[in-house]
Amino acid sequence: MLLKEIFEYLAGRLPIEQIPLTWDSMGYTSEVFHRWASEPDFPGWSGDRPTDEEVGVIVELLQTRPGESLLDVACGYGRHALVLATQYGLKVTGIDISPGLIATAKRRAAEHHVEITYDVRHARDLHWHNQFDHAIIVQNSFSLFAPADAPVVLAGIHRALRSKGRLFLDLDNKAFNCRYGTSDTHWSTWPGGLTLQELYFHRECSVEVCRDLIVRRDTDRIEEFITFKRLYSPTEMCDLLSGCGFHVIHIYGGWDLSSLEETGTKMLLVGFKE
Repeated sequence: MLLKEIFEYLAGRLPIEQIPLTWDSMGYTSEVFHRWASEPDFPGWSGDRPTDEEVGVIVELLQTRPGESLLDVACGYGRHALVLATQYGLKVTGIDISPGLIATAKRRAAEHHVEITYDVRHARDLHWHNQFDHAIIVQNSFSLFAPADAPVVLAGIHRALRSKGRLFLDLDNKAFNCRYGTSDTHWSTWPGGLTLQELYFHRECSVEVCRDLIVRRDTDRIEEFITFKRLYSPTEMCDLLSGCGFHVIHIYGGWDLSSLEETGTKMLLVGFKE
């Protein structure tokens, strides 16, 4: 694609602050993403720390024991589920809205000869009752749920857990976004092309919009990948969890289990079913 065409496209695009917040039609629900996520060479994505380290923190805070059951909500391609099953002996069930991610998760479990149950399902449609000892939602995935769905998801997890079952959440801290402004734009290059990433934070509803404009070397099109994130403060999350029947017992500022800072980037929460 010629530079002139790129600039013409950029000049004609809808301003990011005007993009409608249509939560059920984000990039993660597109057919293009599903196809890419199911490919054998799907690269996945890394976490804040190596997966083994993150899982070590999860099992420590949940106080898991071999043979117990765990529900991995928005499990992606099974990055955490695989380690939880193979190294800690947990009976893991993973759900995700993306058929492509679930296909890759199943393939990886088969390659490691481990039994993990995977299901293509939106987290607002959980159907279990008193079945799991633990549940997790990691990598800020909870923020990808529409504000109206958030309490529905938590209520469904509450039903799915046994009495005193524990829930682990890994989230971005809203205060960090509020501190560093409402918008940002930057270019990045990768082997197949370049990407313009735009960020906009709606302060009035605490929703971050992210739009990646992807220019590939091998095509003459610009692809858009849009996501929305409802960001929460610690107080908002504690109130939401409490309203859905959870008692918060731990809250930290990151995977190193440091104290939560008001303007820190992360927060980890652990609650149990009352």
